[in-house]
Amino acid sequence: MLPKEPYKKIAVIIFYIVVIVAASYLFFKYLFGILMPFIIAYLLAAALQPAVRFLCKHAKVPKKLSVFVLVLVATTLLGWLCYLAINRITTELTVLYQNILGFYDHIKSDEQYAKNIIDKISDAIPFIDLRDRLNGVLENLDSALEDALLNFANNISGSILPILGGVISFIPNALLTILIAILSTYYFAVDYGRINRFLIAQLPEKAAKNMSVFKQEFIGTIIKFLRAYGLITLITFLELFVAFTILGIKYAFLIALIVSVIDILPVLGTGTVLIPWSIFLFLIGDYYTGIAIAIVYLVIMIIRQIIEPKIVGKYIGLYPLLTLIAMYIGLKVMGIIGLLIFPIITIILKKLNDEGKIKLFKKVPEKEK
Repeated sequence: MLPKEPYKKIAVIIFYIVVIVAASYLFFKYLFGILMPFIIAYLLAAALQPAVRFLCKHAKVPKKLSVFVLVLVATTLLGWLCYLAINRITTELTVLYQNILGFYDHIKSDEQYAKNIIDKISDAIPFIDLRDRLNGVLENLDSALEDALLNFANNISGSILPILGGVISFIPNALLTILIAILSTYYFAVDYGRINRFLIAQLPEKAAKNMSVFKQEFIGTIIKFLRAYGLITLITFLELFVAFTILGIKYAFLIALIVSVIDILPVLGTGTVLIPWSIFLFLIGDYYTGIAIAIVYLVIMIIRQIIEPKIVGKYIGLYPLLTLIAMYIGLKVMGIIGLLIFPIITIILKKLNDEGKIKLFKKVPEKEK
């Protein structure tokens, strides 16, 4: 008969996994929104600690003054970057809206221009003649837009007051949240060590002894995970933004931002947008831009294949395919929250297994070179 001890260990591990997943789900669903300014403040305070220690030790600047200056600089820099991003997005959305209106007016006023577009689209799609259908759409464009606007108005008519109330309350709530986050960052940074010691002192003795392990395996893993994929996303965004700007593509910032966010999701990637875009440009005869977009995609993929294993291996220590599987399963099981939680749990389990604290799988010996 097989010994029962391994089965007991597996049952305990499964129990802890279920508890961690359930607790994480409940936390992100019910508490994260309330505690968000304090969580942001604590993480920012933790990030500022090396700079605070440096100023206090080497520059002999008083701790409170060091923290005040660093918090002021960090929040100002973050606010400035957010302002630039929001301003750029707003500008590009405004230009997009104006161009859509201009395109609509041009189609309605110039029949030959509309006919050329219909011919180009129909010629680009083989074996199917769409001219009659597209002409019908063009003839009924005004009524279609009117119906769409009427339906939209009817849908929001019953909720316009709640929407306005939400917009009106959002601004003061956002300002209050920002103010609380900034003040909390200062107090967290000034008394960072004392606050940590106080929190640890509230735990049971056994839990307090394991707190350093928990901090290293769980909190450290979260930070490394976010740092790794945040860096990859930033690199992808910069590559796309520079490429689109050089090519003279309109709304370069907005498109680069959307594509880089899509690139985070499992299975999807930059190719989800760039490949169909390139094919469409080829079909309508814009070969130069189509080839350029295809080259941009290939360059991004090559750079991604080079940097991702190094960044993921350096910050996370998890095989990229396993990370992809964990993200996909998490997305299917718990949605966006699972997209974050499952890879972190996988990383923690791998580390605990590598250190011999649990035994989930055997390590494969490395091949001799």
